[in-house]
Amino acid sequence: MKLLSLAVASLAAALPTLAIAGPVEVRLTGVRAGGHMLVQLCAEAEGLTQCARRVRVTPTPGNMVVRFADVPPGRYAVSAFQDLDSNGRMRFNMMGAPAEPWGFSRGARGVMGPPNLSDALLTISAAGAVIPVALGL
Repeated sequence: MKLLSLAVASLAAALPTLAIAGPVEVRLTGVRAGGHMLVQLCAEAEGLTQCARRVRVTPTPGNMVVRFADVPPGRYAVSAFQDLDSNGRMRFNMMGAPAEPWGFSRGARGVMGPPNLSDALLTISAAGAVIPVALGL
C-alpha cells in the first residue's frame, strides 16, 4: 500500500510538467518584399475567416517562419496572405481572383472563394507541429 501511495504521489508531481500545448511553426514560402504578412492558425470550430490566433508581421522575402506558442492539441488550419498594399484586406483583380500572395495549409485551394475548411485541416499533437504553406497568386 505504501508503494502504491508513493507511485501515485510521484505521478501527481509529474503531471504539471507534462506538455498539454506545444509550439506550431508555420513555414511560408514564396514571400515577396513589401507590405505585411497576415497569418492565422484557425481551430476547426472557428472556420477560416476570424481566428483567435493571428499575427501580422513584416515579411522576409523568400522563406519565413511564423510561430504560435502553447497551441492545445486538436484540428487546425492555417490561412496566410501577404498584404502588399498594407490596407488590411485581400485585393482582387478584375476577374475576382486574388491579386496578392496567399496560401492555406495542406495546399488547399478554393474555386471562386476560399477552400473548404476540411481541405486545410490537420491534426496538431501536444508536441506541436511544423506546417508548410506555399504562397501563390
